[in-house]
Amino acid sequence: MLSYREPGSTILLIILLFMCLKTAVAGEVCASHQFECASGRCIPFSWSCDGENDCDDSSDENEHCHGSVHCADTEFQCLVGKRCIPLRWQCDGEPDCEDLSDEDPTKCQEKKCTEDQFACKSRAGECIPLPWVCDKNADCSDATDEDGCNVNCTADEFTCANGRCIQKRWFCDGQDDCGDHSDEGDHCPEDTCPPDSNFNCGDNVCVPNKRKCDGFVDCANGADEADCPSLALNGTNQCTAQEFQCQNGIDCIHSSWQCDGDHDCPDGSDEHNCSLSTCRPDQFRCDDGECIPGHLQCSGAAECNDTSDEASCNSTTSVGCSPETEFDCGDGMCISLDKVCDGVNDCGQWEDEPKGKCNVNECALNNGGCLHTCIDTTWGFRCECHPGYALSNNSTCVDIDECLDPGTCSQTCTNEKGSFKCECISGYTRDPHDRTHCKANEGHSALLFTHGTDIRRFALDRRDLTSIVNETRSSTALDFHFESGMLYWSDINDRRIYKAPIDEGETKTVVASGHVVKADGLAVDWIYRHLYWTDSSKESLISSIQVSDLDGGSRKTLLTEGLQQPRSIAVDPLEGWLYWSDWGGASRIERSGLDGSHRQVLIDSHIKWPNGITLDRVDRRLFWVDAKMDMIGSCDYDGSNRRVVLSSGPAIGHPFAVTVFEDWIYWTDWDHRTIMRANKFNGKNATSVTQTHSSQMPMVVHVYHSYRQPSGPNHCMPFNGRCSHLCLPAPQINDRSAKISCACPDNFQMLDDGLNCVETHLLLRNTSTTSTTTSTSTTIAVKVNDTSKSNSEEVPQSLANDSGTITGLIIGTVAAIIILIALVGFFVYRHVVLRNATSMNFDNPVYRKTTEDKFSLSKNPPSGRSKASAPEVEPLNHPGTNEYV
Repeated sequence: MLSYREPGSTILLIILLFMCLKTAVAGEVCASHQFECASGRCIPFSWSCDGENDCDDSSDENEHCHGSVHCADTEFQCLVGKRCIPLRWQCDGEPDCEDLSDEDPTKCQEKKCTEDQFACKSRAGECIPLPWVCDKNADCSDATDEDGCNVNCTADEFTCANGRCIQKRWFCDGQDDCGDHSDEGDHCPEDTCPPDSNFNCGDNVCVPNKRKCDGFVDCANGADEADCPSLALNGTNQCTAQEFQCQNGIDCIHSSWQCDGDHDCPDGSDEHNCSLSTCRPDQFRCDDGECIPGHLQCSGAAECNDTSDEASCNSTTSVGCSPETEFDCGDGMCISLDKVCDGVNDCGQWEDEPKGKCNVNECALNNGGCLHTCIDTTWGFRCECHPGYALSNNSTCVDIDECLDPGTCSQTCTNEKGSFKCECISGYTRDPHDRTHCKANEGHSALLFTHGTDIRRFALDRRDLTSIVNETRSSTALDFHFESGMLYWSDINDRRIYKAPIDEGETKTVVASGHVVKADGLAVDWIYRHLYWTDSSKESLISSIQVSDLDGGSRKTLLTEGLQQPRSIAVDPLEGWLYWSDWGGASRIERSGLDGSHRQVLIDSHIKWPNGITLDRVDRRLFWVDAKMDMIGSCDYDGSNRRVVLSSGPAIGHPFAVTVFEDWIYWTDWDHRTIMRANKFNGKNATSVTQTHSSQMPMVVHVYHSYRQPSGPNHCMPFNGRCSHLCLPAPQINDRSAKISCACPDNFQMLDDGLNCVETHLLLRNTSTTSTTTSTSTTIAVKVNDTSKSNSEEVPQSLANDSGTITGLIIGTVAAIIILIALVGFFVYRHVVLRNATSMNFDNPVYRKTTEDKFSLSKNPPSGRSKASAPEVEPLNHPGTNEYV
């Protein structure tokens, strides 16, 4: 049945449908912080009533602007235009008002520096963090923060020509530690290695005798490993049938990488005795025999050292005419601008003599229809836009959102009309010399890196290089615990993991040994105080990721399935994630929870040898280096938004490890035998940071700074999360995700409560719990997959006694409480309730004494009395008392 609808309702429905259709066609709904133009376009609300036509129809500058503009208490109002800007932008050294009123010197003089800031002298209100003073970088505009600073090296250091400080024992040791060779040269005596303690490499370099024939190349020319017995005879570090073993007897690479033109082995042995013509079908062979990826040939940038990949490249793409100096006739023909509108047919079809346009000033009428600038030409005109705007539809200028370009600002970017504003998060301040760059407020950053035979620290502000751990066999993986000042590293020669105070590196202790064979990756969970590492040795048969406490206790094999060659590892205890790289047959980067749960692959394409990974906790991005593809990449924590930072150039050769801090990414490079640095957003300004021994290659590198390990809540505190052993953070998938999970060390098993672990050999074969009413002991049993044990094996008596003791204590305590309650109740009943219920005291006016009567109601009355008669009263008087009982 059709219902009757009022005409008014129908009209209202039509209007609503029309408005919905209009909104859908417009395709844009303005947010609460935006102004809606008459055309439906959305612009920032701050752009309305600022004197500029941003809507193109002037609807943002019409009559609604006649009223006064009021800024909030947290805003500053410019004098001209009455624009409102955040109050923190006032006196920040960067004008944001068109009239510069936010940087008025008379107002900014009132700004005082805080106690943790240094007041520069030249400009009022210019303040810098105190740690920036005397860091060899002039941060004040007048450089007063570096006045009166002691720039000399200490008494136990050598001052290099470039101003760096190195340890004196490195002076004239045959290796360039300064980076400018000033610690070596003619002033050094002729090489005379002590014959009993050092081996002469033959190039003025000495290495300890014990390092000869140890399987590690210490001399740059490999002399210490020449004519040595094959290390393959000892049966250690053997490669699989699908791999090639490097001459050093330690490293393995994929067989397909042998003789491919790239030095993949540290000693370059994979390219020895190779034919120059041997390149894979997907590669291009340079004239000098080098192999490069085939798609890089004729790319416009020389990848071969001899530039042969860009020779004989015929460009078929027209670059077009230069609009500043040439006129485009079409079909690729260009003529100079002075030939346009000269009455001569230079193009052939009179294209250079447009009828009705020559020598006409179109800009004279309504600015040629241009929103910003109209440029009149001989044959026409063109529109141009102010800086920060882009031309649209040949006449309209639209704002460029510079914040969409990664790296526009270090951290926080706010898009402004025709410009942008950079700001820093808490703990950072904008660099006075580069307002887009943020610097840490406190502390002095340094690089910690393993160096094979030692571990070194390089101060990034002072450019000083010192050794913190000497005489390591083959230090590889590295990390630190900033709060305790403890350094952790692995030695793949000793097959151990060590720790030592950073300031007392020689006082080392063993953290893990035994099955630790080849820990290429190591990471410290600084909040929950755990240590994670990878083990990819063939000797251990199964590659794994291990976890323990910071002392090596409660060691657990966290992951094994699907791992082939795990190498680098990184942790994020703030969100509970563990990241690692694997360069096995199927190279990839993965992550899981720090408890081993929620495992997922992040990167598995266009990746071959992911040697190192690191986390940027400010931008929440993961960085990795690929030693086979010679590139540095990055992505979001979940693997999305992948970008190439640096690829295939002279700055990157064979990267091994990577770390990041502020705007810079640092990586160790085996080809250059140095630590490199570049912009983390675009790979620009790549340069060498510090030179290392020519005979040793830098391995794992970390930026040492408190901001690299930010504080956060420890959800295992207090009481270790009620876990008997390991309390591990769980990944935070959503708001309902568990914060922690309990885990058991190897050879332990978890009980049904999910909290307590018991050694496997103490448990019975079948899982059962038996309790009886006649015994206070409890027998615990679980199923054990071991057919050599009896099905009725019992828990040792000590376990039963402990359980019985606990049960007895509980029962005794409960019984005591019950007895106490009963005694209190009896006391109350005897002295209060019962007494009040059985007696009445009153004053007898005749006898002047108290009488107590006891009323007794007979159940069966005596004969002769009716059942309704009153009860019999029997007063009983005790002689000598005034009471009746």
